[in-house]
Amino acid sequence: MLSYQDLFEFAEGFDSFVRRGLPTEIAAVAEIKARIDEPDAIKPQTLQRVRDVKGRFHLLVAGEMWCPDCQINVTVMDYLQRTQPNIQLGVITKGRAENELKQRLELERISIPFVLVLNDQFQPVGRFVEQPRAVIDGGDAVKPGYRAGGYLESTVQDLLDIFEAAV
Repeated sequence: MLSYQDLFEFAEGFDSFVRRGLPTEIAAVAEIKARIDEPDAIKPQTLQRVRDVKGRFHLLVAGEMWCPDCQINVTVMDYLQRTQPNIQLGVITKGRAENELKQRLELERISIPFVLVLNDQFQPVGRFVEQPRAVIDGGDAVKPGYRAGGYLESTVQDLLDIFEAAV
């Protein structure tokens, strides 16, 4: 069984992950990336929280390009690593996560994206699974807005909550 650090070092970067997608999947990621890079996509107070992140964090992501939730949320995580140099992102396949993480973390299954948030010593400090809390709590009524990229900031906020609780 690989250590979390070894898994993270083995993981691929965001650009490599995206290149494995079909043209329509790559286009979906490009659309989300353009949307989150718009000046008003993230509120100033949330952006300040991103800038104020204390400590170093590694986002060990189990994801696949065919997965719409991965296309949305892994792209948001890339935004975080581009905005805050103390955050790094590494992506492993769902199959690798099933082999390396499922039993260790006592999970029934690996839902993707599955994100294990690791601190600078590569110790787990939190998890993000599939969708932001606002979408999970909102149910089917918010799904169309979520799929259209309307909840990008919610993903950022959920991850910030994990980072802030860890320090």
